[in-house]
Amino acid sequence: MQISRKHHVRKAEAKARIDAFLDELLRRELPGGVTIKDPSKGWVGDQLQFSFKAKKGFFGANISGVANVRENEVGLDFDVPGIVTAFVSEERIRETIDQQLAVMFPE
Repeated sequence: MQISRKHHVRKAEAKARIDAFLDELLRRELPGGVTIKDPSKGWVGDQLQFSFKAKKGFFGANISGVANVRENEVGLDFDVPGIVTAFVSEERIRETIDQQLAVMFPE
């Protein structure tokens, strides 16, 4: 799944906002009762690499991806395993992330 959003802040501020967003995302329960386990993240230049396990009951799936911060845009690129979309639709995941990005980077 790829999601991007324009921003109107300095690159360092955009990186700080993305970092805080991912921290908050990894701490909370996701829609459909999906929880996050074993989170990890790290910056390499302007790219934040992240991974975690999404769990619901006995089922779990590893999710990994990158957040790229550019001068005027942030982009998220990650795969959503089928086991996750069995409980939460890709549309709902995209909608939730889009809403959070709109709060972080208003137009």
